[in-house]
Amino acid sequence: MISMKINHFSNVLSMNMDCRLLLPDDTKTDKEQFKVLWLCHGGSGDENEWLYYSTVAALTEERHIAIVIVNANDSCFVDMPYGKNYGTYIGKELPEILWQMFPCLSTKREDNYISGLSNGGYGCFIVGLKNRERFGAIGAFSAGDKADAVPKPFEPGTMNPRVRMFGQEDIHETEYSMKYLARKTAKEPGEKPRIYHACGSLDPWLSLNLSVRECMEAISCPEYDYVYHQMEGMGHEWKFWDVEIRNFLDYVGIMAE
Repeated sequence: MISMKINHFSNVLSMNMDCRLLLPDDTKTDKEQFKVLWLCHGGSGDENEWLYYSTVAALTEERHIAIVIVNANDSCFVDMPYGKNYGTYIGKELPEILWQMFPCLSTKREDNYISGLSNGGYGCFIVGLKNRERFGAIGAFSAGDKADAVPKPFEPGTMNPRVRMFGQEDIHETEYSMKYLARKTAKEPGEKPRIYHACGSLDPWLSLNLSVRECMEAISCPEYDYVYHQMEGMGHEWKFWDVEIRNFLDYVGIMAE
C-alpha cells in the first residue's frame, strides 16, 4: 500500500489544505485507472483519522481501489454562511485537483464513491447529493440530520458553531437538511447516487438515523437504491465503522479480489 499526504492550495478556501491518498502497490497496466473511495472524517478528526483508527489501508489491496481521506476541519463538510465553503471544496475543487495530479484516478462518476462517519456521514450525504455528477454512491454511517440535532453549548463570547455552519434560521427546509435535500434531489432530472446508510443499535443518535431512514423509505426514487443497515450491539465506534465501510463497498460491487 502506498500512502501519500498531499498538501495543496485551495482557491475555494484561500488556504493550504492536506488530504491523504492511498493506492495499491500493484497496478495491472501502465494505464490502469482506480475506482476511488472518498472518506470524510468525524467531528474531531482530520485526514489521518480513518488511517489511524480503522483498517481501511488494507482495502487498497483487498479491493484494488484508491482511497482519498479528506480534511474539512470543523465544518460538517458544508458551505458555511459565516465560514468557508468546505462543501464546494470537497465536492468540486478537491476531486478536480487530484484527478489532474494523478491520472491513475478514474474521473467517471460510477467509479467515485463518497462515504463518512458521524459528522462525515452527514457531510458525505450532503456533498454526494449536491455533486451527483461526480459521485455515483454515498455511504453514510451514524449519520443523523443536523436539522434534527440538539445544538451543543458554546463558550460565551464565541460564535455559536451551529450558527457559523448553518446560519441563524431553522434549517429543516434548506439544503443543510439531509431529508429536505433528498426529497428535492429526487424530483430533479438527471442521475442520482445510490445511498447506503448504517447505524449501530446502541448509537446515542440512533433516533436521528431512524428519522432519516423513515424519510428515505417514503421517497419514491428507485435510483437511490436506498439501503439501511442497523448492526445490533454496536454504538458510535470504530469497530462498527470498520465493518460498515466494507459493507458499503460490497453494496457498490467492489468485492475483495
